[in-house]
Amino acid sequence: MNSKNPNYPVLSALQEIVESIQNFPITILDAPPGSGKTTALPMELFKKGVSVGKKICILEPRRIAAKNAAKRISQSIGEDLGQTVGYRVRFDSKTSANTKIEFVTDGILTKYLLSDPELSDIGLLVFDEFHERRLESDLCFALAKKTQEIFRKDLKILVMSATLEGQNFSKLGIENPPIQVSTETHPLEIFYMGESNKNAQTRLLDLIPKAVEQTSGDILVFLSGKKEILDLKYVLSSNPICQNQTSVYPLFGDMSLQEQEKVFLPETMGKKKIILATNLAESSVTIPGVRVVFDTGFFKHSVFDPDSGIQHLVKDRISLSSAKQRAGRAAREGKGYVYRLWSKEEESSFYDRTKPEILEGDLDRLVLEVKSFGEELHSLPFLDPPNKGSLILSMERLKRLGCLDGSGNLTQLGKEALSYPLPIRLGRIVASLPKSMENILKDIVLIVGKESSGKEAKDFMQTGQTLTFTNELKLVYEQIFAIFKGKNESSPSKRNRSREFYFCQGYPDRIAKRKSKEGKDYKLSNGKIGVLETNLLDIPEYLIALDTISFGQTLYITHYLPISLDIIEESLPDQIETKESPEIRTNQKEESYLLVSEERRLGEMVLESKELLKPNPIALQNALEAYLFSLDWETEWRKNEELMRYYHRVRFLVEHQVLDAKISFEELKQTAKEWLFPFLGWETQKFSLDRIPYFEAFKAYLGYETESILNKEAPTSLQVPSGSRISIQYSGKEPELHVKLQELFGLKQLPSLAKGKVKILIHLLSPARRPVQITKDLESFWNQGYHEVKKELKGRYPKHPWPDKPWEAVPTKHLNHNKRS
Repeated sequence: MNSKNPNYPVLSALQEIVESIQNFPITILDAPPGSGKTTALPMELFKKGVSVGKKICILEPRRIAAKNAAKRISQSIGEDLGQTVGYRVRFDSKTSANTKIEFVTDGILTKYLLSDPELSDIGLLVFDEFHERRLESDLCFALAKKTQEIFRKDLKILVMSATLEGQNFSKLGIENPPIQVSTETHPLEIFYMGESNKNAQTRLLDLIPKAVEQTSGDILVFLSGKKEILDLKYVLSSNPICQNQTSVYPLFGDMSLQEQEKVFLPETMGKKKIILATNLAESSVTIPGVRVVFDTGFFKHSVFDPDSGIQHLVKDRISLSSAKQRAGRAAREGKGYVYRLWSKEEESSFYDRTKPEILEGDLDRLVLEVKSFGEELHSLPFLDPPNKGSLILSMERLKRLGCLDGSGNLTQLGKEALSYPLPIRLGRIVASLPKSMENILKDIVLIVGKESSGKEAKDFMQTGQTLTFTNELKLVYEQIFAIFKGKNESSPSKRNRSREFYFCQGYPDRIAKRKSKEGKDYKLSNGKIGVLETNLLDIPEYLIALDTISFGQTLYITHYLPISLDIIEESLPDQIETKESPEIRTNQKEESYLLVSEERRLGEMVLESKELLKPNPIALQNALEAYLFSLDWETEWRKNEELMRYYHRVRFLVEHQVLDAKISFEELKQTAKEWLFPFLGWETQKFSLDRIPYFEAFKAYLGYETESILNKEAPTSLQVPSGSRISIQYSGKEPELHVKLQELFGLKQLPSLAKGKVKILIHLLSPARRPVQITKDLESFWNQGYHEVKKELKGRYPKHPWPDKPWEAVPTKHLNHNKRS
C-alpha cells in the first residue's frame, strides 16, 4: 500500500500499472469501487510521466462523473479547477493551456477523434467505467485502437472498470492479463425483500421511512426512470417522517448539471438525504454519506428496431454486475445495508452483464462518424461488432435521408447532419434548412425534449409550443443555432418551404396513412402499423409519426405532425414509386380473383391505387407469380384431395429413387412460371384463383409416362384375398393399408412397392374398424399375434369368423351367416 495515500488501494499497484502502460499499447485495470482509480490514479500517473509530456485524457461516460472527478482532484492538489486538471462536457468546460489531465464525455472524445485522428496532444487515453459499454464509448475505443495501429504507436490506452467479467479483450489481440486490485471493503448486508411483482412505490413508501428512523447515513434508491422518480418524490413529500427528517433529491440523465450536482453537496439543514436515482448513480464518483441502498432491480433503456427505424424506451431487469455496482454504493464509507426488491430465486434469471448498447442501439450516427473518420465499420476493432443486418438497414435508411450516396459514401448533407448534436434525422432536417427558416430550430429542440406521458396521441404543432423550454433545452438550442448560423449556404436563393416539407425529408420512413375513414390505425411507410389513441373525431389522413411507444405488440403514435399528400409529393418525389401490384378481390359468390392495380407507393405505404382494366399480360403474370410466391403451397394443395393423394404417391417414389423429379413445394413454387403458366390463359382482365389447374399442370410437369410407373410401383389401391379393393395411403412416412383382418385369411405377405424396396405397413382392423395390430409381417401375425387378438375379440364380435386355423380359412368381408359386415 502506498504510504502517502493509504486510503487509495489502487496506488498499491501503481508501479505495476506504470510498467504495463510503458510496455503495452493497452493496459486493463480491474479495481473495485472506491479504490481511487478515478480520483487518485490519474495524478500519480501524470507525476510518473507516462503521458510523455502530452495530456492524459480520461473518458467518463457521464457528465456529472467527469465534472466531479476533475473537481476532486483539483481540490486535492490545492488548485483551481481548469488549471492542471480540467473537464470538457457538453455545454460546460473548465480547461486552460496548462491543463494536463482532462476529463471528457464520449461525445467530446468522438469530436477529438474525428477532428484530429492522431490525437496529437494526448499521450495516455483512459477509458473509465468501461463496463457501461455505451455505443459512443465503444466507438471511441475502436477508433482509438485504430489510431494506435495507423498513426500513433506511442499512444497508450488504459481501460478501467470495477466489473470486467465477460469482456473478451483477447479477441482484439490484447494478451497482457488485467491488473487486479483488491481492497478491504466495509461490511455490507444484503436483504432480499421478496417477489418483485408487488407495487414498488407502495413498498418503498413503507420501507424508506423506517430506514430513515432506524439506520444511519443517507439513503440511495435506484428506480427505473424519471417518471418513477418524480412519482415517488411526490408521495414521500406527504410522509411526516420524510418531511421532517430528510431532503429528497432526484438524479436522472436529462437534469441540468447544476441540479445533478446538488446530490454531491453536503446537506446544510442537518437532514438526511434521500437520493432517488436511475442507473446514472451506478458508476458516478462516490456520493458521500450513503449507507443504505434500495434497489428496485429495473432500468429503462432505448432499444432500436432496425426494421422500422423506431427507438423504443423499454423497462428491463438489471444485470448481476449492475446489482453488484448498486450495492457497492452503500459500503464506500462504512458498513452498508442493501434492500433488494426481488427474491433470491428471481436473481437466478438475471443476465451476468448488461448487453452492450452497440448490439441494440441506433447505428445511424455511428455509421456516419466512422465514414467521417475515413474507415468502414468492418475494419474497426470493436469489442462487440454491430449486428450486420442492423448495419445494412441503417445504411439503407441513411441513403433515403441523403446522408450517404448510392455507393455508401458520406455526402455533404451527411457531413452537415453529423455536425449537429442531434439524432441524425433531426440533424438532416436542420442541415437542409435555409438560414431564413431558423424558426424551425425551436421545433427541432422541442422534439428532442418532448416526453411521452402515455399512449395518448398529440398533434406536435399544436402542443409543441406548450412543452417546457427548460434550461437544458435552451443550451441545446443555443448550440444548434450557433452551428446553423455559421454554415455556408450553398444556394441562398432557394425558396422557403413549409416546416412539413422539411420534416417529411427527415422522416420518410415514418410517414403514415390512415387505413380507413372510420378507424384510427395507420400504415407507416416502413411497413409498421401504428394506432392513434385519441378522442378527436377529425384526425388527419396523412401524418408523420414523430414519436411512438409500444405496449406488447401494439405501436402507439404519441406525437405526430399532420401533413397532406401534396406535401409528401413535393418533398419526396424521388422516393415515390409507381408500380403494378397484385390485388385479390372476392365476389358475392365467394370466388377469389387476382387483378392488377397500379399503385403509387412510398416505401410500404400505398398513396393511391387504381385497377388496370386492360393489364399487360406480363403484368398479370408478374402479379400471379408474386401471389403464388406468397402462398403456403402445402395448405393450398390440401384443398384438393385428389391432387394431394397424387402428390403423396409421387413423393413416395421420389424418396425411394424410383422417380427423379424436383417436387418439394419450395422447388415447385420457384419454378411455377415454367410448368404452371403454360396452362393458364392471360388474355383477361382478372384471373380466377379458385380455378388454377395445379393438377393438370403437375402431371404434365412430371411427364405422362410417369402415370404408368405410378400405377405399377405406387398403386392407389390393392385387391386383397377377400376380393375387396383397398386404398393405399401414402401421406405418412410409409405406405399404409387399413383392412379388416378377416379379409386377409391365408395370405402370407402383401406385394412390396417402389420396385420391391418398400413393404406396406398393414393396419389390421377389428370388425368395428379399430386397429388391433400394425405389422409388415403377416406370417408372423397369423402364427403368434392372431390368437391373442381372437381371444380378446371373439366374444365381442361372435357373428364374425374367428377360425382356429387362419391359414386354412377362407378370406371374407362378410359375417358367418353370409351377411354383409
